Amino acid sequence: MRLIVPLLVLNLLNSSGFAASQTVITNPDKRIRAIISSDSMNRLAVANDRITQVIGDSDAYELQTEETTGQVFLKPTLENGKKPLAITLITENGLTQDMTLEPVERDAATVILKNTTPPIDGSASGQVPNAHPSSFQLSGQGFAGPSVNGFGQQMPGFGAALGFQDQIIVAMKFLVSGSAPTIGIDNFDRKGPKGIEIGLIEAVNLGNFKGYKLDVKNAGDVPMDILEKDFYLNGDLAFSFERRVLNPKTSTVLYVVTRG
Repeated sequence: MRLIVPLLVLNLLNSSGFAASQTVITNPDKRIRAIISSDSMNRLAVANDRITQVIGDSDAYELQTEETTGQVFLKPTLENGKKPLAITLITENGLTQDMTLEPVERDAATVILKNTTPPIDGSASGQVPNAHPSSFQLSGQGFAGPSVNGFGQQMPGFGAALGFQDQIIVAMKFLVSGSAPTIGIDNFDRKGPKGIEIGLIEAVNLGNFKGYKLDVKNAGDVPMDILEKDFYLNGDLAFSFERRVLNPKTSTVLYVVTRG
């Protein structure tokens, strides 16, 4: 089961919703909505910013990223059809925006998000500089309760109204942003596919979940595709990678949310 997102409401500046281009004002506290084509690649971009991460049910859409400009191109899968898509976009300037994309029969759409709030430094926003996690796979059970640890760090807060997938998304955001408290781990032993070396960067407390930030290195002599299934262990709930292809002797960061 792949990931989804906690979403909220929208404001399409183009009232028809069917024009070739739509400009949508961002609102990190609300779910915003856009109309897209159900059978063509749609372009999503953020004005004066770059999209560095798309979190969503990757079984429901095809995604291509353009890292130079920070645009993404997205098309619903045949299986998804015209069902609404729930995604979260994270940008280089620290914007986290939840969206609902509504597929209809139309030409390919261009959706431009316009951020009216001042950009913030990556460290202040809690985003990981130069991180480009491209997907997020999840499965499992739910969890509970907001809390604050003894060091005054806020633990992920999950109300009873949140569904399991929303809880996972919030937990992953805490993990990727580095805003959850670290914990000690004894006898850490995690393996990947042949030719991959895995090292623990840190482990964090995510309430009833646990998070790992891992260094994943291609120790071989040929490029390797990074696939979630090659890293899954019993109890894992969600994955997020900074990159999908590893050249020889290069590394990427893998974020893992597991059952606590």
